[in-house]
Amino acid sequence: MKTFSKLFFFLAIFSCVSLKAQSERNILITYHSESGKTQAMAEAVAKGVAEVKGADFVLKPIAEVSEHEILQASAIILGSPVYNANMTPEVQAFINSWPFEGRPLKNKIGAVFVTGGGFSIGEEATMFAMIRSMMIHGMIIVGGEELEAAFGASAITGEGEFAEKEVQEIFLKKAEGLGKRVGEMVLKFY
Repeated sequence: MKTFSKLFFFLAIFSCVSLKAQSERNILITYHSESGKTQAMAEAVAKGVAEVKGADFVLKPIAEVSEHEILQASAIILGSPVYNANMTPEVQAFINSWPFEGRPLKNKIGAVFVTGGGFSIGEEATMFAMIRSMMIHGMIIVGGEELEAAFGASAITGEGEFAEKEVQEIFLKKAEGLGKRVGEMVLKFY
């Protein structure tokens, strides 16, 4: 019986250590998308995270994210379409649902990405609003790999040469770079 108890104890400890190690490098990539374009950016972000050995991620729409997943994540990468130079009401409601008591998101890494229909339609304003919300929670903000993605990743999806059915590669690469950079930062901090 003592051997069984010791074995159970060591298995329990090992499981806790393994779960802790997994959660310490877990990146939550979440988004709201109606046309599929923000989802395409989210998938590109995930592709970038996947390039970083040792970084794990969960990719899902905000409607499917639990509070437990928010709390377990080392980093949250949040995506939204641009609506009237703002994040969508769904993304704002998601942020408003984050637990605040005791600041459990403090020192988690935060990053953002957006899709907007045209030039100067509010991509950066939307990114800053999302970033400010993360900062209120005490999160550490990380931008993309490139100078042109300093605040995160954005895509123009409905004007001029960018008015195509698919998100163009130049924007998907910025999203990949954002994911890769967040993955690298998670490994450095956790």
